[in-house]
Amino acid sequence: MARAPIGRQQLLDAARDELVRGNGVMELAALTRRAGLSTGALYHHFGSKSGLLVAIYDAFYDGLAHAIADTHLPAGADWGVREHERTRLFVTYHFADPLAPILLNRTAPDPQLTELEAVYIQNMSDNAADNIRHGQTLGQLPADLDPDSAGAYVIGGLRHGIAQQLRTTPSPTPDQATEHLWRLTAATLGTA
Repeated sequence: MARAPIGRQQLLDAARDELVRGNGVMELAALTRRAGLSTGALYHHFGSKSGLLVAIYDAFYDGLAHAIADTHLPAGADWGVREHERTRLFVTYHFADPLAPILLNRTAPDPQLTELEAVYIQNMSDNAADNIRHGQTLGQLPADLDPDSAGAYVIGGLRHGIAQQLRTTPSPTPDQATEHLWRLTAATLGTA
């Protein structure tokens, strides 16, 4: 595996920390001080502050896609069992990443990030729709369910549901949040 160029990963780590500390606000001076690098290093590696934020968003959503991939699901299980596990993985990923509440509860501070996030959400919704079609083919979901609308609804519901769970005091455990959100998802899809 190739190593990231010196300074790049330091900036990414420092930027994530600054975003969490600043509740979504990142000051360049604090960032470069935390990373122990110059502003020039930021521009060298990312081209701009927006480029750095894009790299952070990309890493978050790429990590999410990996975390919920089919390879992490029980082989041979029926559709509902697999998707319950995928929901658990989705929730656990968000609960484990301190950046998740910021990404889910705040509007992206940059139009480029808003567009990037929309692409990731659309991809997740499309994947969910394909997955729902598969459940219909197996006869485990109602045939009259519109997969595209249901996929978008499920992804939107999960994202907003997790955001709400992360704001709750005291915070539920990931397992409690999973059960709550799976119950709503299963009812929406007609598997309850």
